[in-house]
Amino acid sequence: MKKICAYFAFALILSVFLVGCSNSSKEKETESVEETKTSEKNDSKEGAESVWPKTYVDALGKEVVLQEEPKRVVSVMHLLYPDVLLSLDIVPVGIADADKQFNKWEAYQPYVEKHDFEDVGETRNPNIEKIIELEPDLIMASAGVHDQLYDQLSAIAPVVYLDQRSMSFDRELGVTEISSLFGKEAEGEKILEEVNNKIAEGRQELANFVSKGETVVFTSVNPKGNFWLYGQNIAPTNPENGLGLKVPEGYPKDIAKELSMEGMSVLNPDHLFIFLDKSGYTVAEDALKGFEKNSVWNNINAVKNGNVYIVDRSLFAQDAPIATIYGIDQVVEILKDK
Repeated sequence: MKKICAYFAFALILSVFLVGCSNSSKEKETESVEETKTSEKNDSKEGAESVWPKTYVDALGKEVVLQEEPKRVVSVMHLLYPDVLLSLDIVPVGIADADKQFNKWEAYQPYVEKHDFEDVGETRNPNIEKIIELEPDLIMASAGVHDQLYDQLSAIAPVVYLDQRSMSFDRELGVTEISSLFGKEAEGEKILEEVNNKIAEGRQELANFVSKGETVVFTSVNPKGNFWLYGQNIAPTNPENGLGLKVPEGYPKDIAKELSMEGMSVLNPDHLFIFLDKSGYTVAEDALKGFEKNSVWNNINAVKNGNVYIVDRSLFAQDAPIATIYGIDQVVEILKDK
């Protein structure tokens, strides 16, 4: 009997010991996992913080020192560059021509519904008082456009001048430069990949249309009644980095060009996209009805065959990711079954 009791006592002690070891092991394992998570979180935080302070050499050759990540950005550049900011999850507090254009373009409506973008005057004539009122911690300006405003702008906040002209000819340069400015290079690469994938998908969907060899023109109509052609470098017609839609002979390659009705009849496109917005920079849709009595207009192939498309001005972008993706979707939807 004593042997049996001793056996049970020993078994009881052994089980308690094993449970204790098991719990201790689990506690150590939990502690190890928590330490790993904490370490990863700290590494991530340190990685993000290590970008700042940051020195950026801008298009004027000036070294701009940013002590910390900007939170209140004002852009007096063309509205295509606030587009890049938004694609990087940077919400500007002020945008030049916000009320006249940015807040009205279809591509930006999802953002306009969520955020208030203050108008800081015209791109070529920014409202300095309004910019001061917004208390920015960074101002983005255009080299060759705002050079004479450097003293005024830099007295408000650090100001970075970007080469807007070069960006307008290179679809990727704006994203590359602006993502570098904000220490978001990885995000910039993902954005460019997304745009490239969208373009590749669009090319595939329009392969049948392109094979027909029909020509396409993208234009707006100015208040004088003339056409304003956008260069072939915009996303729908860019042969290398866009959808590669065929344009007529004599179509401008890199620069915009004003054209009369007779000039448009010489191009004689098979498909005609006309950009409209509510800014007053282009004529309203009802003003186009005046063309209906014009014999030159009525003899253009696109008009005769019912291939005139009234679209939002967002479509002309080629160096703005959000507008580019919006525009490709619109063009593909219109032409894929033609």
